[in-house]
Amino acid sequence: MKRPFRIYFLCIHNRCRSQMAEAFANEIGGADVIAESAGLDPQPIHPMTIDAMKEIGIDLLQKQHKKLEMKTFISAHIIIKLCDDMNEKCPVVPFGTRSEHWSIPDPLPADGSEANMDEVRKTRDMIERKVRDLLRSLELST
Repeated sequence: MKRPFRIYFLCIHNRCRSQMAEAFANEIGGADVIAESAGLDPQPIHPMTIDAMKEIGIDLLQKQHKKLEMKTFISAHIIIKLCDDMNEKCPVVPFGTRSEHWSIPDPLPADGSEANMDEVRKTRDMIERKVRDLLRSLELST
């Protein structure tokens, strides 16, 4: 397997789930992993995303939301689509690139209503487990 292994995490807004997944993959995978994230309709990282990650020692304060970039998309070894919307709207994954769909609900309401920190934490913990399982299956972590 080529190292570093490139992972591209995608969701619609790149304000929560994909940011968390990128941070976990880079933290857990270390020098063996280059993880990036993006969205089709990027929005600023939500303050609860930053707070939830800070609770476990990961600082996202300087991170920025990003729009899907084709150069990164085609250079990835694996593309992870973190939501159903992204799975439906994602460009066709290049031949030879592994693709996964993780159907993780957005803990941040799109209608502007108040977000629930407990839901953001549950999402964070679910994403951490899935990233750990992925990296273990790729033999990129212990």
